[in-house]
Amino acid sequence: MNYYQIIKEVINDWDPMCLLSYTSEDEYDPEISRIVSHLPTASVEKLAGVIHVVFGAMFSRSRVPSINDCYPSALKIWNKIYNNKFPNLKKRY
Repeated sequence: MNYYQIIKEVINDWDPMCLLSYTSEDEYDPEISRIVSHLPTASVEKLAGVIHVVFGAMFSRSRVPSINDCYPSALKIWNKIYNNKFPNLKKRY
């Protein structure tokens, strides 16, 4: 699965603007493309910030999810990408 598909799956499952119940599945495609462009160097925290900024730029700021609300999706994206890249890496606790 490529980065775009991973992000699309997570963002669509989250549906941060609550639009997918009455719009098409590609509603967040412009936002997803912007998020993908920030992936190579983003940490989970930076990725949450990117998601927040992207949605703020594309939608009314009064409806945009907070950075804290973006963090769980950023973590899911990060885990899906990097757990797939390093599947034999053992987690330390």
